[in-house]
Amino acid sequence: MKNYIKPLLYVGIMAVSLPSQAALIGFHFTGNLMVVDGAGTVLNNTDEFGNTVPLSPISATLNYDTDSGIGGSNMSIVMDGGYWNSPAVFHDITLERLAGTNTINGEILVDWSGNSDMQMHVSWDATGLLNAIDWGLDVGDTISGAILKQDTTGDGAFDTFTNVSSATPYSDSLLSSNFEGPAPLAATNDSLGLGFDINGNPVFTPFSGIKGLVNIGSGNSLTVTSVSTVPVPTAVWLFGSGLIGLVGLARRKKS
Repeated sequence: MKNYIKPLLYVGIMAVSLPSQAALIGFHFTGNLMVVDGAGTVLNNTDEFGNTVPLSPISATLNYDTDSGIGGSNMSIVMDGGYWNSPAVFHDITLERLAGTNTINGEILVDWSGNSDMQMHVSWDATGLLNAIDWGLDVGDTISGAILKQDTTGDGAFDTFTNVSSATPYSDSLLSSNFEGPAPLAATNDSLGLGFDINGNPVFTPFSGIKGLVNIGSGNSLTVTSVSTVPVPTAVWLFGSGLIGLVGLARRKKS
């Protein structure tokens, strides 16, 4: 076999046999939502005494594709009382990683005051989540704040604790107490709020300046519920098989 054919054979075998590292990961998460106006004034619910409740707890599922950097959540939370007058519903998060960064941009739909599916731009520092994914995740692994907890022995108890460097949410700077602590998905001040889509482009809304700061896994948990391997793209398989065919042709010519 000619020398230039051998490298092609090796590349072809690698292209065919190399397993995909991409995965679709499902999570269940708990966290908090803070709503603020343009001046940073907290607009969340009020309790029975008329006091502002700065953090609204949330719990939902989330999925994330490690290859495309795209994901979403079925979160839905209803807020009423205080500022809202009529109930406001925050629902259906869309996620998309900003290439080459640890930033994930998102869009939350908001129903409020007779308006449905208003777009609200959120930006997260996803350092904790992305570092945990790079570390390697299995079903049952939990990111709590900045710590990835794993059961490596399979005995049902966490035995490995790894710091994944989760960021502190922007909303912590707006609180005088009840600090949330690090979150694997920590909303930042780059969240543009109502009137912007997932890419930060302006869209029509009768309201402006209101931000929904959703902190996922902040002081609570982000737990892996499923890990599904994403198939290797067809083009890669065809590339590999084509090279092997080329090698076979070269052999026939030589004989």
